[in-house]
Amino acid sequence: MLRFELTTARGAQPLYMQLANALEEHIASEQLAPGTRLPSEPALAAENNLSRATIMKAFELLTDRGLVIRKQGKGTFVRPRPMERDLPELSSFSEHIETLGLAPGSTLLDYAEFAASTTRRPNSPFPEESGLVLVERIRSVGGAPVGLQRLVIPEGIAAAVGLDEQEAAREDYSFYAALRAAGIALVRGEETLRAVNAEPAEAEHLGVEPGTALIEVDRTSYDAADTLVEHVRARYLGTHYLYRVSLTNPSNGGRHETNSSTAHRTGGGYAPRRNGLLGGRD
Repeated sequence: MLRFELTTARGAQPLYMQLANALEEHIASEQLAPGTRLPSEPALAAENNLSRATIMKAFELLTDRGLVIRKQGKGTFVRPRPMERDLPELSSFSEHIETLGLAPGSTLLDYAEFAASTTRRPNSPFPEESGLVLVERIRSVGGAPVGLQRLVIPEGIAAAVGLDEQEAAREDYSFYAALRAAGIALVRGEETLRAVNAEPAEAEHLGVEPGTALIEVDRTSYDAADTLVEHVRARYLGTHYLYRVSLTNPSNGGRHETNSSTAHRTGGGYAPRRNGLLGGRD
């Protein structure tokens, strides 16, 4: 149980704020580790002689601070720490998560193959005369969903790396590892970030409320011959992803480095596919 010394002395902070601050200290010091389920509102109220309304306001404040997530019917949990990533960094989701000492995972949502010039092809920069393979997955860390990813590649690349629906369905499948095994090296990529809100279907897969802030990553990657190998569109929970950007000012030869704050989606986003997520098929 969690019991805190709170004060009702004149001029003291409201009890809900004291409780939220005390819980935040426990989270910061990892006395409450990421993924830990907090005591229920009635239990925490009884332990600290507080009203349930006070507990609810404290939990709401922690939610606003991005420290906990409330899952309907399951309880309130400490959020995983943000997954910090340097830009530029041409690495896969699995590789990036493993460098943080965490366990990546995936759940297959959709696998589809499209012949050249067929209708309802996925939106992508690949030419019409190229057959395509599409893979959509829920990406997870330590078993908890953190994002949705759509990968589109030419059918020739899929054949070269042995990608089929069975492979794509493996929880530990890594496309970049498959590329390396096939002797295909990615040497450059272009990536854009933007803020959007979670569509209802996306929110359901991620276990959050519709409209939750997400960060969208759109990437194209190329091999040594400058041939386009992949197009990835991914949406990650804004509270889970942190991008670090190094900036250089060429006008005075100086160097300035800054850490970007966690992205918050403020609107927009792709229209959901009729039978999928993360952008439509033509």
